[in-house]
Amino acid sequence: MAESAARPRDWRRIALPCSIVLNLFLLAVIGGHFYSRYAARPQDKTMLSRLLARVETTLPADEAAAFKAVILRDQDKYFAARKKLLAARQELLAQLTADPYSKAGMTQALKDWKAAWDGVSGEFSGTLVDALATVSPQGRRRLVTEHWGRRFGVPGP
Repeated sequence: MAESAARPRDWRRIALPCSIVLNLFLLAVIGGHFYSRYAARPQDKTMLSRLLARVETTLPADEAAAFKAVILRDQDKYFAARKKLLAARQELLAQLTADPYSKAGMTQALKDWKAAWDGVSGEFSGTLVDALATVSPQGRRRLVTEHWGRRFGVPGP
């Protein structure tokens, strides 16, 4: 009878430390996932600087420099359009949280935000087309397969 009482005690003595170690490991994995997701992308970087960083890591140095020169050439145009977009977003948020809620105000804020977004897109798209014209066909393929393809479902090489 003494032998049967010793077995559960041995099992429990091993199970508790194993459970604690496993829980700590899982906590570290989950914490690492959240840390890498938010710490890897600094919030002070703009979409433009992230685009240029991706281009610089993907393209040869001469093509990346030509691409960057075209993008930076027109940056004042789309930065002005971006300011309008940010102002329209602030108005949209103000209408969204207004008390009392105004359907007409929200409708107008959405129209203004869409127009501002179209302005940013319109200003940047011409510049992007010009910048991509400085890149070789192989460089454009690399950009698509290595960066933009995952986002749009384009298969790799």
